[in-house]
Amino acid sequence: MRFGKTPDEIENERKRTLVFAFSAIGTLLLSIFGVVSLTQGRVVLFCVLFLFIAIVLAVSFVIKKTPHIRPASLFLSSTLLCLTWYLLLSGGADGSGVYWTYSLSMLMVILAGPKVGSIYMGLYLLVSLVFILGPFSFVYNYSNAEVTRIIASSVALYVLILTSELIRIGSYDAISEASENHRHLANTDPLTGLLNRSGIMVALKKGTLKKSAIMAILDIDEFKSVNDSYGHDFGDLVLVRLSRVLTDNVKGGDLTVRWGGEEFLLVFYDISMDSSKMLMNKIKDEFEKIVFNRNDTTLSVTFSAGLAIFDDISTFDATIKLADERLYHAKNTGRNKIIADDELHAVTMKEAQA
Repeated sequence: MRFGKTPDEIENERKRTLVFAFSAIGTLLLSIFGVVSLTQGRVVLFCVLFLFIAIVLAVSFVIKKTPHIRPASLFLSSTLLCLTWYLLLSGGADGSGVYWTYSLSMLMVILAGPKVGSIYMGLYLLVSLVFILGPFSFVYNYSNAEVTRIIASSVALYVLILTSELIRIGSYDAISEASENHRHLANTDPLTGLLNRSGIMVALKKGTLKKSAIMAILDIDEFKSVNDSYGHDFGDLVLVRLSRVLTDNVKGGDLTVRWGGEEFLLVFYDISMDSSKMLMNKIKDEFEKIVFNRNDTTLSVTFSAGLAIFDDISTFDATIKLADERLYHAKNTGRNKIIADDELHAVTMKEAQA
């Protein structure tokens, strides 16, 4: 198994590996037993074993091709339940079939999971008791002592398997939750709750740009003087309020990032440059209208922003550079404005990459 996947992917990989291993070992052993059964005249047992081999190989092929292995796992688990019944009730070869039911039962529960597996366990024991103790001529003739041992050992085995699976899943869930929390903390800015620099790269790699997006970089005007005059706690309040304004005005699929310090980065999908500029001006005006109070003083805070077309993750750094140039153009020409193109000089993306 490879690390770095989601918990569901890791669990699917575990079950997929288990099925493949069982397919390889089971096919080899069952083929040998099937051939031996045929040479000894046990045609029905031969047919059952090779039918099961065919089912296992088919399920293995399906599991290899699909990312959703739950249905195939349940189907294989149900098939194992039927095979264990057959081996127990028919006796297999001279009563040896019961010995193979233990390993098959373990695999049955692991593939089905503890909830479904416990139902299968109950069905197996109930049906086995009814047929073994009943007057059925097709059931292998176990002695009373053997029946007691079979039931007792099966119950003990199932209790151990179920307990083990519940402990494993409990530990797995705890580890998964801790892993997800660490992943979230690593990709999120603790003050604003927005994505951080690491988080935006993860988000961009998860999705594929079907067409050009718009990237905006904004910076709070004269933020250093705000911090120096009113304290860092007040500065943090300004950052949090701005982050709320940003998240309230962007679509769910867009990305909102605290790029660093008083800088924020936005990625708008499915929108034109003109519409993005209109939206950024709306956000700018809304933020400017917020009145902050500090020590009997009221003040408003503004920001400036630069926009650039974002074509592909490979041009991320170049797009950042171009948007940054437009941001500083806005800063140097009066602040509190949005620049979506260069008003004083043309800077192409190729020049920005250089």
